[in-house]
Amino acid sequence: MDTSSTALLISALSLALAGMSLGWQILQWLLSAGRAKATLLHGTMQGTASYSGPVKDGKLHDLSSLRSQGFGGEEVVGIRVVNHGRAPVTIGRVVVHARGGRVTLNPVGNLIGTPLPHVLQPGTNENWYVAASDAIRLATSSREILNDSVSGIYMTAELGTGKVVKTRELLRL
Repeated sequence: MDTSSTALLISALSLALAGMSLGWQILQWLLSAGRAKATLLHGTMQGTASYSGPVKDGKLHDLSSLRSQGFGGEEVVGIRVVNHGRAPVTIGRVVVHARGGRVTLNPVGNLIGTPLPHVLQPGTNENWYVAASDAIRLATSSREILNDSVSGIYMTAELGTGKVVKTRELLRL
């Protein structure tokens, strides 16, 4: 192997290593921020305890088994926000939306959970709930009064940065 071939090989390896280093630096910068993810919940609230789970296939949970065991209380719909990032995230507002509708429910006085704004530390989560009757009323009134084609509800959490994180799940009503 002559010197020009060796120099070309070393230059190519140096360029590849520099590219990988730049990629790693960009990845570290992206992962250093807070990364919020949201999940839609449904269940019941009794006193200071909630008995809820993630919404699956857009259906309400069957709460009859909980009620037969003495867990009464108000039926609720909620949002769980998890911070998967490495920096804190501020949750400023939680909103219920009707999918396909024009009206939203901004629960100010009837929001169940930690007062907002709330700082969500890395690796933690928090839940906020609204009465299911309010969410159902939002969907039905939007469908009937405004003639919207509402297929269900979902929730969003507005972060302090202005970014809005919404639940992927849709609760069909």
